[in-house]
Amino acid sequence: MSGQHIDPELNDVLQDPELLRLAGMLSQAETQAPPLDDAFKSALRRQLMDVAWRSAEGKDSWWRQWLSPPRLSWVGAAAVVVMIASVVIYTAAQPPGGFNEIIVQSPQADQSAVALRQPILVSFNQPMDHPSTEKAVQITPATNVTFAWNGDAKMFIQPVSGDLAPNTQYQVTIGPGALTKTQQSLAAPTTIIFVTQPSTPPAPTPSPSPKPNTSLLTNVQQLANIGDGVQYSPQWSADSGTVYFVTSAGALESVQAKGGSASTLVTDGASLPAISPAGDRLAYVRSGKIFIIALPSGSSVAEIDSAATALTWVNDKLYWGSGAGIFTLGDSGPVQLSHSPDSSGGAISIAPDGKHAAFQSGNTLLLLEVATGHTVPLGGVGAPTTFQGWSPNGARVVYGGIVADMNGRTINTLPAGDVAWSAKNRILLGSETAAYSLRPDGTNLIKLADGTFRLPAWAPDSNTFAFVRGSALWVATAPATPTPPPSITQATTVVTGFMNARLQNEPDKARTFLDDAGKVAYASGNPQLIPSSDLQFKRFYILVAEVDPSSTNTARVVVRMVFGKNKQEKVAIEETLIVHRALSSDPFLIDGVSASAQRDLGKGPEVVSVKVTNTEVIVTFDSDLLPNSIGGVILQDSTGAAVQVTPDYKDRTLTFSGLQLQPGVHYRVIVQTSVQDVGNRHPAAEYDLEFVGP
Repeated sequence: MSGQHIDPELNDVLQDPELLRLAGMLSQAETQAPPLDDAFKSALRRQLMDVAWRSAEGKDSWWRQWLSPPRLSWVGAAAVVVMIASVVIYTAAQPPGGFNEIIVQSPQADQSAVALRQPILVSFNQPMDHPSTEKAVQITPATNVTFAWNGDAKMFIQPVSGDLAPNTQYQVTIGPGALTKTQQSLAAPTTIIFVTQPSTPPAPTPSPSPKPNTSLLTNVQQLANIGDGVQYSPQWSADSGTVYFVTSAGALESVQAKGGSASTLVTDGASLPAISPAGDRLAYVRSGKIFIIALPSGSSVAEIDSAATALTWVNDKLYWGSGAGIFTLGDSGPVQLSHSPDSSGGAISIAPDGKHAAFQSGNTLLLLEVATGHTVPLGGVGAPTTFQGWSPNGARVVYGGIVADMNGRTINTLPAGDVAWSAKNRILLGSETAAYSLRPDGTNLIKLADGTFRLPAWAPDSNTFAFVRGSALWVATAPATPTPPPSITQATTVVTGFMNARLQNEPDKARTFLDDAGKVAYASGNPQLIPSSDLQFKRFYILVAEVDPSSTNTARVVVRMVFGKNKQEKVAIEETLIVHRALSSDPFLIDGVSASAQRDLGKGPEVVSVKVTNTEVIVTFDSDLLPNSIGGVILQDSTGAAVQVTPDYKDRTLTFSGLQLQPGVHYRVIVQTSVQDVGNRHPAAEYDLEFVGP
């Protein structure tokens, strides 16, 4: 209520501006309660009007003369002030909801990631009777609890186990049996619903540092002038101490990475230098021939009459490419390994392992398999694209910002920039404006510095790199290569991204986490990529995740998907995802899936977490179990025989210890319907979960 909403009839009585101001101030008083109901306001208005008009009745009485204006205004005002002040005091003294309504609240209500190590807090707007209120509490899943109070209006419900169960929807109902201190009962049951976090909260995904305050690079210095408009073809010595390069005048020179004067090995006409892995020989092209010199002396080792367009060393043997094909140097001279897919084009580069080469054929960039002559167009036939390099092992090719396998299948897409791939699987991206580093799978993106960093080239130590700035050769040292996260972390990160895309109804984004086999699996519709039913896909969590003991490039992740309606969770489905990558430098992708039958929730105890080590299997339930029923939880080996170990039970958790699980062997946890929680409920159906020995 505000001053401009004073009753019009009161305005007729209260003509004095000062009285109107006072009445307005009182009417603007704020209370913690909702606005007064209409019946109360009408009764109050009638009382105020009766007082005001009674003071104005009669013409001949002495008191009427005494109350004639302006005295009448003051008498009416006094009555108004007293009545309004009484209302303000009365309503301010009421708790939220008033004296006749019991309001139940909790800060955990409707939360989706409630911490485990805390009690459930329930607050009331009235002083409550402790025994009746505690007796009226019902908790699903069934949980042994103790109660504590802070005064008479705040109740703390503490699980006897100390923690709430992970990955669990709790429903805490306060029934009508709860009484206030004045023996007033709750009008209707009130239910507080919330979901707890996983047993180990996932670490936040680190975001790239797009603009550091300072450069992360050290030892940044100019080494030599090379001139403008030149592909300087940098080559590093095996000890990362010397850079060999070609100037704009065609001179082949070298300079120490720590600085100093450049030395000239060839005065002009040189191109395509390539240093041997041992660092004792260097090949280059000049005047339509290949020359090999010894290092550091510069003395001639060999001269090959071939107009090469690409040079590389493979296992200490020189390979070269030309318009005719791919060659190597045999004991008696050149040996042709493969013919050119297009004699009008030419070899651009040969992979470090010598098994593939990149050729230009018109506008098409071809990937040639040297042994068979089979070619794959990178980016499609006639698609203009730029060759950017190889992975150190020759198993991946980079072109046009795309990392692809030797079949041309896209593995990952990189941000824009000139690419250098180090021996420690770290990619450097250089441009006119900045330098970044990242892992080949796209993770650990770090901005190293602002500035020009064109044509970067890693040294063998994977810490120092050369680059071009302006018309000069520069060198810098990058910070240490970040240690990649464990394989299981990388795999579960991919699964989490995939499931979040499905949860947010983003099918195109979800497909980016699938390889070809995974796309086929979900294209069948069983299971559906984007679940559709009368129930809403509410949330998911990982039950168990394990890396294949025989290969860190394959993982198995079991995910529980929870479906419900409104706030209630109704059913769950489990998907077992096979997550795979061909190389440790590749991102994990989902390669296969199998789905369980639908399970009803809220009907009895549920498994919410399984942790496996070589010697233990730890099974956590959402409910407190009756100890005499835990014999219904069985651990089976690959033959279906029960493992003869009696589990320990404590705080909703069964622990099978003293085991000797065999790596790669399949085991199974079975929860039979004989298991019973403290609320005397059984699982609606038997539950099985398969896992593999670590």
